[in-house]
Amino acid sequence: LVPPRAPALRDALEAAGRALGARAHASFLVDRPGVEMLIENTQPPSLVIPSGLAALPEAVTAFLAARALDLLGRGWALTGKFAPKDVGILLELACRFAGGVPPPLGLPAQRADAFLAALRRSVPPPIAERARPLGQAAAEELARTDLTALAASLKRTGARVALLATGDPGAALSAMVLLDRAPPDPAAALARPELRELALLALSDPFLDLRVQVLG
Repeated sequence: LVPPRAPALRDALEAAGRALGARAHASFLVDRPGVEMLIENTQPPSLVIPSGLAALPEAVTAFLAARALDLLGRGWALTGKFAPKDVGILLELACRFAGGVPPPLGLPAQRADAFLAALRRSVPPPIAERARPLGQAAAEELARTDLTALAASLKRTGARVALLATGDPGAALSAMVLLDRAPPDPAAALARPELRELALLALSDPFLDLRVQVLG
């Protein structure tokens, strides 16, 4: 996705990237149906963007861009694709790499040392240093984490962050309806828990307080 292709879409991604401090990534515009920006586990991670997003209202595109970049930063390239058991193995490995003692979640004991050695070779030293103080606290949190609910929780968080970043509840709900292929009827759409949660956030006092902080 480079100039002169889809300038409005590029602007939305750049604005979301600045607002969220997005990690490095590559963006690709493709001809496929839907509005979901897929995240692929490449180096750097890739956003695979349906070309139809360029025809959506600007505010809807802004929400989708912010949501995708927030998910990208939360490791969605792996957590969004793997089964809960495999996500648990990844998280156990990450905690052990950072020096924590996590609960056993399926990491093969006979291969754990090889996996850790591969991480030590491939993770840049500055990132390893940043991870080390987090290891034990992350391991303790992992013991309390419902891995079957983790992916859904990350998606809901991405929507909340995108709403706070863009500040347009109407556009956010329109985007969620498109993502979820929900019924166009507003009452039916708001019966879906994830849409209702976002609507309630938009009507809350904490949302207004947080938007004031976002706007400075």
